[in-house]
Amino acid sequence: MKHTGVVTLDVPAERVDLENWLFTLSDAEYQACARGHRAAGTFVQDGTRGTVNVEAIGGHLIVQHYQELSAAPARVEMLSKRSRVYLFHLFPATIQVRWTMAVEARPEDTSEFRCTVELTMPPVLRFLGAISFLGLAIRAHTVEETKLFGDDIVRKIRSSV
Repeated sequence: MKHTGVVTLDVPAERVDLENWLFTLSDAEYQACARGHRAAGTFVQDGTRGTVNVEAIGGHLIVQHYQELSAAPARVEMLSKRSRVYLFHLFPATIQVRWTMAVEARPEDTSEFRCTVELTMPPVLRFLGAISFLGLAIRAHTVEETKLFGDDIVRKIRSSV
């Protein structure tokens, strides 16, 4: 299950620093970037940066412990190998979530921001996700958070001028 949100940012790509933005994002800022965002924080473990994100999506609670795979101003890739999903907020299960954000230059001092969320889960969870419309909920959530992440990135760039 893979979903990508795409928005145009009204700032040039060279002014966007996704690495800095992600690892300085406060809990309150994270929560403001989607209705389903419940909490977030950053950590460093064995020299590797990470984030803990808690989300409620489509009636399911998801707790992700992301670790940085790669991070640069134009692209960040995070992996949560053992995210906990509480189906209908009751039944725990483990999935893997890959979260990638990237920015590319576009004409006229704009840029394209992409946010991709990819879930890997066992067949039984894929079936339960399908009958509970989890895919549709994840898609809607990804589109919403991409737009609001983009808004937050632009707001911070403009406030630093």
